[in-house]
Amino acid sequence: MRPVSARPWFGPLVAGAAFVVTLLAFAPIALVTDIALRQAEMEQLVTRVEASESQMVAVQEEIGAITDEYESLPDPNDEDRAELVGQLADAAAYGQEAIAEAGAVVASDTYLPWHTAILRAQQDYLAHNQAWQDYLEAAAVDPGELTMPQEDIDSTFVEAEESMRAALPPLASDDLRQRLELIFAEPEGEGGQAT
Repeated sequence: MRPVSARPWFGPLVAGAAFVVTLLAFAPIALVTDIALRQAEMEQLVTRVEASESQMVAVQEEIGAITDEYESLPDPNDEDRAELVGQLADAAAYGQEAIAEAGAVVASDTYLPWHTAILRAQQDYLAHNQAWQDYLEAAAVDPGELTMPQEDIDSTFVEAEESMRAALPPLASDDLRQRLELIFAEPEGEGGQAT
């Protein structure tokens, strides 16, 4: 009779058992590592989104300041109105460039391919950024666009919020959760919403 170790099934059995033991030993480490990677990727994405949103807020503030200055004139004339239109067009053009640059930074980041929720959040936010670019590009040509409802901006903001919240990793830090709250809980007319 041959020893057990010489039998043809013994080698694959030992290899299979070693694989199972290794898998059981390293699976928790792999899981914890993946959660940490998701946290780091979401922190990066949120940082980029914060920078983009700050550009949107800056544009709104600039447009508001220009409008307030015009409205403070006691008796505006045609020259004052022409100056208002020019300043608003310039603010829209500058804002469009700044928001496009912020969007390019968001788009340049790469995430692990199996982190599909983060990839979706990135794409949904880029759609929101593009809606802002389109809005300001139109306003640079016709500042009257600044007074029109912006459904694309509003709808893409809602979609970005949903996917960003869905992409939060398990056990996400309180800081990351609070940063998302600040981005998406701003009053209407600020942050991602056009006036």
